[in-house]
Amino acid sequence: MTEIPHLGEIFDRLKRGAHLGPDDEPLYSALVSRYDDYAAYFAPLGLHLVRHEREFFYFDPENSETIPDTLPRIAIFSYILVDHAANQGQPMEDFIFGQNFLISSLPHFAFDRYAALLHQVEIHDAKGLETILQQMKRIGWVQILGPDEFRFLRPFHRVFSRCIELAQATATPPAAADAIPGPKP
Repeated sequence: MTEIPHLGEIFDRLKRGAHLGPDDEPLYSALVSRYDDYAAYFAPLGLHLVRHEREFFYFDPENSETIPDTLPRIAIFSYILVDHAANQGQPMEDFIFGQNFLISSLPHFAFDRYAALLHQVEIHDAKGLETILQQMKRIGWVQILGPDEFRFLRPFHRVFSRCIELAQATATPPAAADAIPGPKP
């Protein structure tokens, strides 16, 4: 087997739980062009390299029974954003992947039901949201653009599709929503 480019850096990032997508050059291009070589190299180490249908890469978790303590926080954060966009009638994929977001403008503490979800995972303020975003940055799901600004990256699709399913499953028909007392999302 000829030398595989960027092997050490790719291994280090993926082993720490990162996802590599088009924003991760030159690692991404190396994985795209020699996916089979990387997969074959990692397999004897017990690591399964996944090439997601949306064209990003990650290692399958070694133990799918173990849930990282950051995952519930990331899931709630993501669900709230997707649910809020759905309630506004926004086209989901364009909304999430087609713009930058300001932390100060997020809906997470604007509605009691969202704040209650965040409190369940011990997030009580904007600083907690920033911590979640830093965790998402570490795994390659967001890019931090400034102290208050971020955007979602392609690997966020791993949780995005699940959030859409949940938002659709919990959607309240418009007539029923009007009958619910309190502020409308």
